[in-house]
Amino acid sequence: MAHTPLAPLSAGVLVAALLAAVVPAAASNWTISLAAGSKGEAQAQPVPAAPSGVSDVCVSSTQQKVTVSWSAVAHTTTYTVLKSTTSAGTYTPTATGVTTTSWTSGTLTAGNYYFKVEAYVGTNWVSAESSATGETTIATSGTECKQP
Repeated sequence: MAHTPLAPLSAGVLVAALLAAVVPAAASNWTISLAAGSKGEAQAQPVPAAPSGVSDVCVSSTQQKVTVSWSAVAHTTTYTVLKSTTSAGTYTPTATGVTTTSWTSGTLTAGNYYFKVEAYVGTNWVSAESSATGETTIATSGTECKQP
């Protein structure tokens, strides 16, 4: 009897064949857990929604501070406020671990500012960035905060 060589199996076919051989048909009693000391996080909720209603206001017309506020996001543990000097620019974190739905900046230097917010569930589950706030301008003299 002549033997015909077998064609090589693709990785996907091989994995499917192995799983079919070792996975029981009724897997309803399986559970997923993290090993002790693991840096992973189990997460029961979906990724949080991006914060909505994000806005900013000058603390006062003569202070160089801005308060950013937003609507709460379900299951969120903390928020991160991001800042940019252009609306379409790169936003970098300016405040992390915020546990309320508003944040007030420290004294800002002269220039234009835009803010976005991200919502976190735990430490690794982050939402998309919110929409940007409108432009806030700190006057060149450094004594005026204004918004169009």
